[in-house]
Amino acid sequence: MSMPMNTANHRASRSQRERNQRKDIFSSRPEKKSSTASEAQILQKSLMRTQMLLKNESQRVSNLAAAIEEDGKRLQETMDHHKSLDIKKAGKALKGLERAQQHEQRVLMASVSFFFLVVSHVLYSRIVAKFGIEGLFTAIFGEAEEL
Repeated sequence: MSMPMNTANHRASRSQRERNQRKDIFSSRPEKKSSTASEAQILQKSLMRTQMLLKNESQRVSNLAAAIEEDGKRLQETMDHHKSLDIKKAGKALKGLERAQQHEQRVLMASVSFFFLVVSHVLYSRIVAKFGIEGLFTAIFGEAEEL
């Protein structure tokens, strides 16, 4: 999080510095009679500031070009990686997983069914066969009280 803040602060200070330099270059100078040497010195300073601005802009453009090139390389690597993935093999593997899930579901249902069959057989052989259907109700609900 500190990296974007440093970049934003750097951009803001650079922008402010460039605005001040532009203001100095394009500001109106008071009209007064001056010597040729002082005019030449003013022009030299103005040209130096212009040269500095151009150098800063050139550096900024070169940094942007480098960032764009790096992003392009990263996108190309990602695209190459995605192209290298074998989609047909992935589809076959997915179908295999689906079949395995269906098989496990069938085994689970068969196990639950077998459990209920065993419980039903035990109840029938222990209660219904010995005591009849009334014995089953008595075992489940208890003795019925007579009124």
